[in-house]
Amino acid sequence: MPFKKEIRYRFRTDSIWIEWDRNNKKQLVMICVSDVINNTDTVHPLTDFIYTNWRYNSYNTQRKHAINVVAFLNYLLEENRETEFKSLIDLQIVHGDSYLNELSKRGNTKTSIKSVDRTLNSFYRYLYKNQCLPNVSPNAFETYQNQFGEDVQISIFRNVILPSIASSPLEHTFPSHYIPLLFETAIIVAKPIVLGLYFQIFGGLRVGEVVNITRLGVRYRLDGEVVLLNIRERQLRTDIKDSDGANFVKKERRQQVFIYKEWFDSIYNDHLELFKSTDGSGALFVNRDGKAMSAKSYRQYFNKLKKEFIRLLQQSPNIQDKLLAHHLNISKWSTHIGRGLFSNLLAEIAQNPYEISVPRGDSSIQSALSYLKKTSRFRIKLEERMNHMHGNYIPRLIKQRQEE
Repeated sequence: MPFKKEIRYRFRTDSIWIEWDRNNKKQLVMICVSDVINNTDTVHPLTDFIYTNWRYNSYNTQRKHAINVVAFLNYLLEENRETEFKSLIDLQIVHGDSYLNELSKRGNTKTSIKSVDRTLNSFYRYLYKNQCLPNVSPNAFETYQNQFGEDVQISIFRNVILPSIASSPLEHTFPSHYIPLLFETAIIVAKPIVLGLYFQIFGGLRVGEVVNITRLGVRYRLDGEVVLLNIRERQLRTDIKDSDGANFVKKERRQQVFIYKEWFDSIYNDHLELFKSTDGSGALFVNRDGKAMSAKSYRQYFNKLKKEFIRLLQQSPNIQDKLLAHHLNISKWSTHIGRGLFSNLLAEIAQNPYEISVPRGDSSIQSALSYLKKTSRFRIKLEERMNHMHGNYIPRLIKQRQEE
């Protein structure tokens, strides 16, 4: 493919579902070339790079690396206007250095740039092994052995200025006494995700984990103090070609969700009665057509909740409510704030970091004994905390909303 000054082509990612074995379908990523004039796509041979390196990894891992490569290739197309770069054979290490420095200028985080760095290191090595990099010395590709005897690649990009680690611009929490208002608002404007919101705030689930839950994946513990969720990646919507990277489970596990009984029984039973899948998936969360809900749909409901929540706070006569509304209005926050609120609730009652990491699902639970041992104390303290919040918070804003 020629890298001409007139940009007629763009690289992009695409995906396809295939019959992987007798009982399962598998989603595969592809690197494509899009003809912007004729509006046609062609699968590019560089797709082989993804399967050479991540054949047995999850679709979302493959997709992440494909997106990194595609963005780099499109950068080369754009930059070609001022250089003599004509094809991938002209590729040199300096092009990777320039791209990574460009990401730093754009404000990308240090973590995201390092992720791209790892992808491009593998990409350059792949091209070199396939005799496509005549301008790159074999001495550029260095490795070392870690303590486990594994070969670790040393980055070939030595002239990259990484940004300093700064505080995240994203908001991950707000004062916990506003949680009742958030739920009451959700019941009014975003009822299909109220149970999901509960799982996030009292179980620390990510949005992709919520929409992967099936009805059969919810289990009460015998003493009724927690709900156990079977969190694993499922193919509930094979008709969706590309899930924008959000419909995935970061860590498969059995996840506990604490029960605040005044709330959970009502929320859970209402959800089971109102929302049932009609597509045979058995999904717990469904869209208006009865199909398994996608993460994209979940976020749309959450954004509706977010706007109404801020609006109610803005209309409050309380200055603290107005200040919070202003802060949330200018900050970036989304569904992940549920996990942040959960972490804050745990931090208020935890005696050591382990008591925060285990309920969040950050560490594997070593034995059922230690799992059951801590849960009762957590539930009691959480319930005391929630009773205090509910007793001191008068949902006046909801009353105003209903009177409008």
